[in-house]
Amino acid sequence: MVAEWLMGVAGAGGSALVGAVATDVWGVARDGLAKLFGRGGDRRAALAQRWADESALTIEGADDRLAAIEREAQTWQQRLADLLEEFPEAAEDLREWAERVRADLPTAQQSFANTFIARDSSSQYNAPGGNVVVHQYQPGGGRAH
Repeated sequence: MVAEWLMGVAGAGGSALVGAVATDVWGVARDGLAKLFGRGGDRRAALAQRWADESALTIEGADDRLAAIEREAQTWQQRLADLLEEFPEAAEDLREWAERVRADLPTAQQSFANTFIARDSSSQYNAPGGNVVVHQYQPGGGRAH
């Protein structure tokens, strides 16, 4: 099982990749992704590139682009988490790649590439472009204020 903070790194990578779709950053993002997956050999690198191309086509052809971006980002988060489970030493390379891609994105696409990391038993609630309502209850059933 991948540690929670590594899931955050994987999530940042997934968001960065889908944010790069249809931008000038796409080629660099795709190549960097292939390099990360290349730890598993040339076939894995080529597979990652094919998956990335399929994700780009899905997003570009979607009637609801935002929903497609969210689905593809989640898919990539899981793929990257699987990669980190197999190669935990890739975490720093993945983090650096995601930050580099995000920094190079046009401002409009940067909103798709958010990074949220909660660790050490903390709670975090995120809703980029949406709302989160959290009701906290005290032990014994009373509502916290």
